[in-house]
Amino acid sequence: MQDLLADEENQSRRTFCQMPFSAIYENAEKGQTSVANLLAFIKKKNTAERKCADAMLTYLGEVGELGEFEEPGTSVKGVLNQWHTYLNTLNTQQLTWTQVVDEHVARPLVSLKEASSSYIQTLQAELARVNDEYTAAEAQQRKEIGVPSFELQRLAYRVKTAELEVNRSVAEKAQAKTHLLQTIVSRDEMSMAVSVAYQRAEEERRDQLGACMKLWLSVEKEHIKFREKQLQQLEAHVVRMDRAGDVQLLIHNHRHPDNLHFQGKALSLLDWQWTNQEEMTPLLHTLPGSRTWTPPPPTTTTTAHLPHEPDVPHDLAALLSSHFDDQSEVLDDQHDPPAAVADCTSAEARQLFVQTLNRQRSLGTKVACPLKFRRLVQCFLAFFDACVLHDDTKAAKTAMMLSATFYMIPPDHHVADDIVAADQRHIRRYVQEDVKGHVIWSNPKFGQLGSFTLSMLEMDVPITQIRYFIETMCDAHELTEEQRFLLRANLREIAIKLGYTPDTNSS
Repeated sequence: MQDLLADEENQSRRTFCQMPFSAIYENAEKGQTSVANLLAFIKKKNTAERKCADAMLTYLGEVGELGEFEEPGTSVKGVLNQWHTYLNTLNTQQLTWTQVVDEHVARPLVSLKEASSSYIQTLQAELARVNDEYTAAEAQQRKEIGVPSFELQRLAYRVKTAELEVNRSVAEKAQAKTHLLQTIVSRDEMSMAVSVAYQRAEEERRDQLGACMKLWLSVEKEHIKFREKQLQQLEAHVVRMDRAGDVQLLIHNHRHPDNLHFQGKALSLLDWQWTNQEEMTPLLHTLPGSRTWTPPPPTTTTTAHLPHEPDVPHDLAALLSSHFDDQSEVLDDQHDPPAAVADCTSAEARQLFVQTLNRQRSLGTKVACPLKFRRLVQCFLAFFDACVLHDDTKAAKTAMMLSATFYMIPPDHHVADDIVAADQRHIRRYVQEDVKGHVIWSNPKFGQLGSFTLSMLEMDVPITQIRYFIETMCDAHELTEEQRFLLRANLREIAIKLGYTPDTNSS
């Protein structure tokens, strides 16, 4: 039964015995050359990758952090730092993968190449020895059984002796033929063994190549997975890049109290230029040099410090009382506020200004003339500038309430003295109406906008519409650039926490 199964296996399976020795040698040489070429390619590839990774790591170490000179906290700095980490980790991992390929792919191929060379040399030597033995045996047999015909003719008279010799020669010839046949069979069996050995060597070579390529493929897959993971982290930082937010954060980090004036109109002009860049190119070249903005006299916020007077309380009382005295001299309509008001750099000076206003309220609230009224408005604006500069909320709120007390009657609406005072309220012009343009009055609108933004997000209003609403209301109510930045930053953080994406449609 086993012999039958062996015969069936031999019939169904092809072996190298069906190939001539020339084809077997040629295939062995090609296989050895293929392994040598693959090994040389892997070595050169690993050398190039190792050299590239070492050069990149050296250069990254020399350059330092890519986002070193970017503003801390901006998305650009986060993206550059993540990219630097990605490149550093990728090249470090590349060195590890190169070492893995050297140990588990190149080294087995070297062993396979050496074993194949040694095996081929052994088989060649064995075949050469067998062929030499066969040739020597064949020559010896031909020499032993060769009987010339002329010798038989000369020995014809010795018939009996010749017959014996012929019989003996025939027997020896038959024996020689049998020996020669056995030698041929042995040679064929040796050839079959050599063919099977070559086939086994070829199968081992292909198995080793398959194992090496599978291992290399698994290393490359791990390389790709690692790169995809690193690229996903880099993509997360790139998606969160916000040009407007970075610029606003830069302004927020380097802001100065002296420069916290209203920038709404300038911001609107900048946004308009971005959206109409192609059409507004000539205007962009001519606008910065042809337009200089100067604040109007009623909203002047100049806070130049003048020398202190010897008696500040007396100066403030005299200054404020002069605005309500009909007999006092008319003041010039100057743009600069009085020194006693502009020099409110201390909390005591600001408190003294409020107390003086409060005392004046009990004496009189009607301003004598329009020039004195504008002069009083300038005093209030200068005081509010000092409050913003020193973050004095208490004094500012008190002055806000007191500004609704002092008033004047416009020259066009003077009435007779017999009209009841209550009937004159609708024509009065209060100081509060002129000082509401100051930046300090924007804080209530700022709080309302923050509440509106949160409510709109909770009602699933699209981000683009909320952003447009914020910019429109900031322009309408003249909020400061710092307040605009806080609103945008809060909107962005809340939107990210709620799962909004930057490409949310407004449908």
